[in-house]
Amino acid sequence: MSVSHKKASVNIRERFAFSEKEKTEFMKRLMKKEAVTGVVVLCTCNRSEIYVSGTKQAMGELQREAADFKGIRLEELLKYLNIYSGESAIGHLFKVACGFDSMVLGEDEILGQVKEAYQASKDQGSADYEMNVLFQRAVTCAKRIKTDTNLSRTPLSVATLVANEVFRFEKEDGDKHVMVIGMTGKMGNTITKNILSKPGIQVTGTVRSHNSGLMLEVKEDRVRVVDYKDRYQYMDEMDIVISATLGPHYTVTCKELSEQVNPGKKRLFIDVAVPVDMDPEIGEMEGLTLYDIDYFETLSKNNTEIKLKELDRAKVIMEEELDGAIKEVLFHPYIRRMKELREVFSGKPLDTLLYEVRDHVSSEELKVVLKTLDGLEHWIKEG
Repeated sequence: MSVSHKKASVNIRERFAFSEKEKTEFMKRLMKKEAVTGVVVLCTCNRSEIYVSGTKQAMGELQREAADFKGIRLEELLKYLNIYSGESAIGHLFKVACGFDSMVLGEDEILGQVKEAYQASKDQGSADYEMNVLFQRAVTCAKRIKTDTNLSRTPLSVATLVANEVFRFEKEDGDKHVMVIGMTGKMGNTITKNILSKPGIQVTGTVRSHNSGLMLEVKEDRVRVVDYKDRYQYMDEMDIVISATLGPHYTVTCKELSEQVNPGKKRLFIDVAVPVDMDPEIGEMEGLTLYDIDYFETLSKNNTEIKLKELDRAKVIMEEELDGAIKEVLFHPYIRRMKELREVFSGKPLDTLLYEVRDHVSSEELKVVLKTLDGLEHWIKEG
């Protein structure tokens, strides 16, 4: 049962979110139901999903209990749900774990969240055989895709592409010094968080004094906040300057920049604003490289093409792993029945069994049986 970004707005998703305490309480509550043998609760900012195993009545129990637990009428809950069962539920789990169902295709943060949700279920004793097999297989599949393809390593968002340019910038010694003009804006904020995800980077962010109410709550000791009007005073010490504002005027002009910085130092200036924030003439300054939004949009377009090719490879891997998981779950009940089956078939000639099969299955099913028989004959001879 899924409430996700595909069908529900953020305010709706918030209503169905589960805190860690609520997850534990809800799993305990569901496991008391006779129809339910396993439960996993997965919650992220974009989805709340509850996986159950058990009898045919398990899904009905889940819907009623979820509505009651969240204090929502069942009729209202059903408007926002995506329901999956049987093999479609297994397929959905694999798509989620592999990042195929995410807002950003192939993102791998979801993998850690799936692992945590499964571990919480195990800790509560809420993971039965099917949950153990399917979640372990889904995690293994996602890891294989992450290792064998470039799906999760091919960024599309401008903020991520900008951060990657910062990470790639080569400096011989010491921390990289980065200025983010417009740090409190949506794009500037995201870029700042991205570049602070790695060590060795010091950030100077500009804010406008008359918009001081927009200032970020800066807890990171690698961030320094300065007034926008004083930005040129700090630019000479910068290795990289990023501008992401919505203003109509240049944030950096060639004339003022050349008066404030020493020529020759290797610098990277990044302008992701529309219209442009930086005077294009600064790209002619000695040692300075200037990238604008067109550069990043071209990168994103190229990466989209790469990502779609990688997606095809990833889907092949997923289908292979998914098929293996379904076979394992389907075959498991027969392991316990081996002795019983041996007794039933004992003394029955193979030709008698084959005629019985022929007379009780469809032509398509018979093709599968006969193809399997041919395969067994080959394997035994080869063995």
